[in-house]
Amino acid sequence: MFLNYIHSFRGIAITYIVAGHCVSIFDWSDAVALERWLKIIFGNGTVLFVFIAGYLFQYLSGKYDVKKYMISKLKNVISPYILISIPGIYFSVFIQQRGIVWDGFYDYPIWEQIFYFYITGLHVTALWFIPMITLFYLVSPLLVKLDRNKKIYYFLPVFIAISCFIPRGGYLVYLSFVHFFSVYLLGMCCCRYKDKINEILRKTRSVLLLGSLVISCIVIEYYFMQGTMTWVNLLGKLFLCLFYLGLLIRLEVKYKNKLLVLLANLSFGIYFIHSYYITAVKLFIDKYWGNYIGGDVFKLILATILIVLICYITVWLVKLIFAKKSRLIIGS
Repeated sequence: MFLNYIHSFRGIAITYIVAGHCVSIFDWSDAVALERWLKIIFGNGTVLFVFIAGYLFQYLSGKYDVKKYMISKLKNVISPYILISIPGIYFSVFIQQRGIVWDGFYDYPIWEQIFYFYITGLHVTALWFIPMITLFYLVSPLLVKLDRNKKIYYFLPVFIAISCFIPRGGYLVYLSFVHFFSVYLLGMCCCRYKDKINEILRKTRSVLLLGSLVISCIVIEYYFMQGTMTWVNLLGKLFLCLFYLGLLIRLEVKYKNKLLVLLANLSFGIYFIHSYYITAVKLFIDKYWGNYIGGDVFKLILATILIVLICYITVWLVKLIFAKKSRLIIGS
């Protein structure tokens, strides 16, 4: 059975991710506080993506076959990652050095630089996600066994605590895997026990409580924490996952948002290419204005809509030209 509420959730998740990255388009020197609020609200949207990935993995695990699963991921994730990475790696190796790599990186031979970019995803802002999620693919046989045993879910609070203490790992992909493991497992848990959990989450009081917890985490991080990717942000995004899950389940019978469905249909393709367009917009602004434009909420919304629309059209055109083979090229 097709899960409409999870499919719509993918549309929301990709919007959060694009909006979070669009913050970097603008100059916030005259609105530092607003920039921090926006980074806290929209940053770390990857949590939503990982939660959905775990949910769908468990949902489809009844038909799990190691060979078919790995081939599917190789075709639909790794293949487009390799192809879409080529411009970013070329730019990062031959034109402009990336500041986020470790010291001595550019002393390696070119082939090693290319290799390390592929296994870390540091060549394009959003693509670090692919090497990290690949580790989940590799351990999928173990995850299926643990899911069927069910005892792993007793330790979910422990894994969430571990995620709070171990931050995202940057180029250390295995640390990012550890950090996001609890998120993936929470998605699996919510799907495994969806008959009970959905009934709880869809209640009005549950949606209101989770919404209040999300807002509380945003406020706590802003006033009491340093940075915008703290453990409080992680907890806030976990509550946000449950909030949207409950809200979308509640609204599913009465309301179906066609826009979210359209975004969800091409969400993976949008994820793959949106950083390229954000970079292009930044270079365009720098060339014709000489510096970044001052940021505000309206401009961020406009930029997010523009980037999503351009990405959507690009993915749609690739699908139109290459039909079913488009998934090998752009992931959608």
